[in-house]
Amino acid sequence: MTATPLDLVTGADLRRAMGHWATGIAVITTSDGGAVAGLVSNSFTSISLDPPLVSWAVDKKSSSFEIWNRTDNYAVHILSESHRDLVARFAAKGADKFAGLAWEPGTLGSPIVADDVPHLECRLWQRVDAGDHVILIGEVVSVSDPEEFVPLTNHVYWAK
Repeated sequence: MTATPLDLVTGADLRRAMGHWATGIAVITTSDGGAVAGLVSNSFTSISLDPPLVSWAVDKKSSSFEIWNRTDNYAVHILSESHRDLVARFAAKGADKFAGLAWEPGTLGSPIVADDVPHLECRLWQRVDAGDHVILIGEVVSVSDPEEFVPLTNHVYWAK
């Protein structure tokens, strides 16, 4: 294994290295003025217990970035093995990700697309500019925690 000199690290180098870090896969959804958006994220993390805060990052080049940049709410669905089909749906570029998908509006209006997985509904707390992404920090206002759950991780999903 060779190391990359500090001043030559590229985004591709970072992506390749971070691909070894096992993370869960989440689908994050929002509703803003009648428009809905959703995407796949593995940047989701908890950041505070008091108050209860979580964060994730959206790419500024995302086709739904403008919705994410003005929304005041979102729902995070922590995917299970049985919901791997949602990854391809919400990772698709430019498609209507909600076409033919049954969902219900959550407490704050964000689409709840899978009610049998852990999901958190969040009110936007803060946006932080971070290079080619924006970090959305949300205050958790509602949590669903099913009794049975087998998490889907990036290593499990991409290996199949």
